[in-house]
Amino acid sequence: MLLPLVMAILGLTSCTRHGESNDQAQVRQTFESWKTAVLDSHMDQSMAYIPQNVYDYFQVLNFGIKKPASAATSNPATREAPGVDLLLHAALDKKVAPALRPTLTLPDLVQRITAKHLFKPRDVQQIKLGYIAINGNHASADIYYQDTLTALRLPFLKEGNEWKIDILAMLPYVEVLMRVDRAIKGETETQQVDRLVSDMPFL
Repeated sequence: MLLPLVMAILGLTSCTRHGESNDQAQVRQTFESWKTAVLDSHMDQSMAYIPQNVYDYFQVLNFGIKKPASAATSNPATREAPGVDLLLHAALDKKVAPALRPTLTLPDLVQRITAKHLFKPRDVQQIKLGYIAINGNHASADIYYQDTLTALRLPFLKEGNEWKIDILAMLPYVEVLMRVDRAIKGETETQQVDRLVSDMPFL
């Protein structure tokens, strides 16, 4: 499921490595803490590095609950990813048992996704962060996979005094991938969503 967007990240305090600032060091430590939790199969601990706006976004997706001040409903990233919204809505409607929906939480869903091997913890073992750019309460880091620099950057959001993985900032990128995939296959958005959801296991 595309919700394994819920992938990665996290924490430190003062000093640094290679002349990094305190915030850069905290972002890097956040990622390493998240990575350790995932590799140790402690998915509940890994969720501590996910910001509140992701939980709010899930509430909107699963229950239709909108909070006026919620970052999930006001975040530009969610408005720029209507195809992702459609896909996640369809996946929840068609692949999660109706009896589970009223009490389903985001951590529960992540556990179910992991149990179905849609998200494989071992996949993050070869991921490392490169240069980290800080811009106020936002940050982004170069991503290396198997020691090779990729074209991707991992976004972070500072929540209180802690850096967390800014999953919502990834949604526009996923939206672009979906559009490219549709163009290659000559599909409509509805056809694409139906195909992707049909390939998903029941959760």
